[in-house]
Amino acid sequence: MGTNSIASELTAEGTPVIALAGCLKQPTPAVFCLGTDTGNSAYLGTKELIKTLGGKGKIAHFTGFLVDPNTQLRIDAVQQAANETGGAVEVIQVIADIDAPEPAEEKINAFLAAQADKVDGIVTTAWVPAVVAANSLRKIGDKRIKMVGIDHDEVVLKAIKDGFVHGTMLQNPYGQGYIGSFAMDKLRSGCTVNQDAPFKSTVLTNQFIDSGTAFVGRDKVDTYIGAMEAVTEDLMASFESTYLVCN
Repeated sequence: MGTNSIASELTAEGTPVIALAGCLKQPTPAVFCLGTDTGNSAYLGTKELIKTLGGKGKIAHFTGFLVDPNTQLRIDAVQQAANETGGAVEVIQVIADIDAPEPAEEKINAFLAAQADKVDGIVTTAWVPAVVAANSLRKIGDKRIKMVGIDHDEVVLKAIKDGFVHGTMLQNPYGQGYIGSFAMDKLRSGCTVNQDAPFKSTVLTNQFIDSGTAFVGRDKVDTYIGAMEAVTEDLMASFESTYLVCN
């Protein structure tokens, strides 16, 4: 609500507003939202995990706060990827409300202490659980459990290099900033938003643009920025013609 109030003040002065990374709740003066399709990212990350497990096994899902509507999207997406295996992959545990250091460390470490020998893979779909889980696997020296994380925290990247984490899903903050700046310059120069563009509807907005995501494993961890740049270039190639109307 507070952000929408500021956005309304800006638009009242003739300044266009877009939302980057996180969408603003409707009604909002933001002309569109450019961010990560969280459900798709969780789905693709789980598919990568299932692939490295050889298509079967038991997995755990560590995720964020349940008050965040994206959390349920991620839970559903992970379960969908597991369901598509016809029972070969089972989600044996979902631990949510742990996108903060203390609850993440307490619950993830307790889970691993009790069930490390019963789980084959871990998917994390929030930043803090990804960092904590990577550290926990390193501490117990476990490279049998395969893990796919999220974001590009140095802890997670180092764990990928050292073999404790299989890979991570990037959220493309580079593209959000780059394309967001490009779009804002176009809008302030007289372009308008194409109302017929193929926007996606989400729980927060009906004018959402996926900024893209990419999986990065050990082979590309040192050049992960290049992966974000490639995703950005793909979106940028048709962004103006798709989402803007410029005379």
